[in-house]
Order: sequence, then C-alpha cells, then structure tokens
Amino acid sequence: MDQGFPAASRFHDKRDYGRAFHRGVRVHGQHCMLVLAPRPKRAARRARLGVVVSTKVHKRAVHRHRCKRWVRELFRRDWKERLHGIDCVVVFKNAPELGAHADLDAELQRSLDKALARLAG
Repeated sequence: MDQGFPAASRFHDKRDYGRAFHRGVRVHGQHCMLVLAPRPKRAARRARLGVVVSTKVHKRAVHRHRCKRWVRELFRRDWKERLHGIDCVVVFKNAPELGAHADLDAELQRSLDKALARLAG
C-alpha cells in the first residue's frame, strides 16, 4: 500500500478549490462540510483531496494541522480507491475534540456515503 500523499493527489491552488465548489455536491456534518466533484474527462482519473481549516475553527496552527493530518490519513488509508476520478474537499466548520479521532472518522464516513449517493443519482 502506498504510504505517501503525492502532489497528484492534492489540490494546489485557488482554481482547484473553485472548480470543486462550483461543480460539487455538498454534505454538511457536525464538524465538517464535504464537497465531492467529478474530475474532468481529460484530467487524470486519480482522486484528489483538499482540506480547509481556517483560523476561525482554531486559533492555534498545531490544532489546524492535526485536523488536516487526520483527514489526509483517512483519505490515504480508506478513501483513495473509492473516490477514483473524484475531487474531494473537506472544510472544517468547528474544531473536533482532541481525542475524538474515531468520531471524526465516523462523521466523515457518513458524509462520504451521502455525497457519493447524491453524486451517483
């Protein structure tokens, strides 16, 4: 299993986020909003991830980076194959508790299932 998070699997600039928000399906959870958007046909069919955690969510950068690491690990471990050809953006609305890793994973998994169902139908 690939343990890295290569550049081809990440969002890089404002245009990437803009395309996903414009074309995407949004699902709101308690802590996060998940946006899924199909990749253009001419683009590589690899899934890509963007994570947004603003200073309004948490003032300390350490906590914001922890949230990003949680989501990147979940994406790398569980979502990469499921989201083949789909752009995914996770926007944190408020900070999860520090020990709530399993709760955050469950919330994101429920949001992903809902978003994939909306995207397919």
